[in-house]
Order: sequence, then structure tokens, then C-alpha cells
Amino acid sequence: MSFNDPDNGTTGKPSEILRQSPFWKKQRIIAIPACNEEEHIIPCLIALATQSYTLPDKVVLWLNNTTDKTYALAHSLQDKLPFALEIVQVVYHPHLASAGIARREALAHAARHAPPDALLFTTDADAEVSKDWIYRTLEAFVSYSVEAVFGRALLLPSEAEKIPLHLHQDEQAEQAYGALLEQITVELCPEPHDPWPRHIEHSGASIAVTRQAWAQVDGIPNVPTGEDRQFYKILKQNGIPVRHAPDVVVYVSARLSGRAQGGMAETLARRIRAQDDYIDEVFETVSSRLLRIRKELAYRFKNQSQPVVTEYPPTRIRRDDLENHVKRAQRVLRFLRQTRARCSTNLGRQTVDQCDSCFLVR
Repeated sequence: MSFNDPDNGTTGKPSEILRQSPFWKKQRIIAIPACNEEEHIIPCLIALATQSYTLPDKVVLWLNNTTDKTYALAHSLQDKLPFALEIVQVVYHPHLASAGIARREALAHAARHAPPDALLFTTDADAEVSKDWIYRTLEAFVSYSVEAVFGRALLLPSEAEKIPLHLHQDEQAEQAYGALLEQITVELCPEPHDPWPRHIEHSGASIAVTRQAWAQVDGIPNVPTGEDRQFYKILKQNGIPVRHAPDVVVYVSARLSGRAQGGMAETLARRIRAQDDYIDEVFETVSSRLLRIRKELAYRFKNQSQPVVTEYPPTRIRRDDLENHVKRAQRVLRFLRQTRARCSTNLGRQTVDQCDSCFLVR
């Protein structure tokens, strides 16, 4: 397949609205931190080179503490790719080396040499973006008037087979519960820029942000791990609209020996040995979500210009109790939808209080 094939098997054409949008004309720069990724770097770059409809203008490959053939393999493609590939090699002190600092500095380098109105993307070196990754991201920017777009990270189908069935089932159960929490949030505290359907992931494998928004928050937070989740938090704290686009998809490896401490690989390896007693910490109880929404609505009613990000003590959910939390969330969501059907006015703080009285005591 030619790298310059504009369609790559995808039918249809980009919408005229998108083509006429300023976002279509913005320079697109992708920063990829990589550490010893000789197995994945070629598929990663080829996936970017065979995008449907539109391509990146430049890719910055940030090789940190790399001792394998990643550089040689990437360099072998450098003159064949339909975009500029800049390969930067750095060595961090072992005590400072981390996925978080690598992504932060990779994006900072990309931004330093970018136009003020550029779009900055980041993904992982073991990831293969979907054929329409850039196009769907641009579509989300235009359709929802946002300054950042978070996509989904799914396992490569060939690699998903490495994971035991029960872990797939546990993941599906967690995601289903998370979807219920999000639907409750949308019912009570809708955000026009991030309507349902949306997802709940904040993965470094798929982030896009305007250079202005990136600069406003001083880039990716300087933390060793979880920099992607922290980046979302700081965007929200600064009132920057974010879209969680379910059709923006990246496929990642299912390796069990990871590059980042506390990352997905480490979690998978641990759960294969023995499943965690608690589900992922990003999933809170229904009561905590209702309290969070109440605080958000109180700020909105006071005409506060910035959204509130309220931190509560962790309310971790035991895995063997997840079914009960799902049932509680279903009851709340059913109540909200029935109330909305009866009322012509917008759901608001009073409805949250009703939810409190009905469900927080259970």
C-alpha cells in the first residue's frame, strides 16, 4: 500500500463543513515518547502514514533511555514517510526516567517548534492508531468546539488473546458501571461540548490539544506516571472544554512487561497473577458522583466562570460488591429519566437533592 494513498480503503469523503473549518488547515504535530520499542515502532509509524483523508505534518519520536534497535528501525523509514519525522535521543538519569517526564518533554519539544495555532497530538510507541484517528479527532474539535480531545485505547485484537477471559469480563463490567455513572452525570449536569455518548478514558495513547490550551496549563504535568489523567484534571480546572470522543480509537499492545511503573502492563501482569480486590480507582460510588455533581451545579448557579474540581477521599469499590453498585446506579438513572420525561424544565439541583434522599441513605 502506498503511503500517499488518500483513501486507504475508507469509503466516503470528509464533510465540507470540516474541510472549510480552520481546524482542517492547522498544522498537526504528533509527539511519541519511546523506550526500547523495536517490536512496535514500525507498525506505529506506518499507521500514522496510512491515515485516511489527512496526515500529520510532523512526528517527533522522543527516544529516551533506548538501547535496542528502535532508532535504526525508525531511521530506515525516515525518507519514505509522507510527513517529517524528527528523531530525538535523550538519556535520563535512572532516578528521573519515567513515562511522564518523557511525554511532557516530547510534547514541549513539539510545541516549541510549532506555530501558535498548531494542534498537538500524542500517542504511544506500542500503539497503532485507527485509520481515521486524525480525521475523527479533527471532527470532534469542529463538532463540539473544544480545545482538547481524548480518544479510546483498546487492545490490539491479536494481543487481546494473551489476556485471560475473566479479566476481559471484569474490564467489561467496570466499563459498564462507568458508563452508568457518566449517563447520570449527563442527565444532571449536561455539557454541550461533551454529550452522551462519551467515554471515560484519559490515556496518553490518544490525546490532542490546541497549542494555546497546552500552553495555558503549562503542558503535561511533571509527574512520573498518570500524567495523562493529571493532564485532563488540569485542563478541567482551567475551564478548558474537552471532548471524550468514542469514535477516536487507538489500539495498544497487551504486553505484561511495561516501560512505565504503575502503567497498564504492570496492572495486567498483577491481575493475571491475582485479581485486585477493588475495581479501578477512577470508578467512584454513586453517592460520591452525586455529591460531585451537586458541587458542580452549585458553582454553575452562582455563575462561576470556572468549573469546580472537587477532590473527595477515595471511595474504592470492592469487586465482589460491584453488582450492587450497578443496580444502585441503574435505579438512579431510571429515576432521573422518568423525572425528565415528566418535567419540561431542566433537571437541576432539586433533582440531585431528591436523588440524595432516595439513594444516599441506602
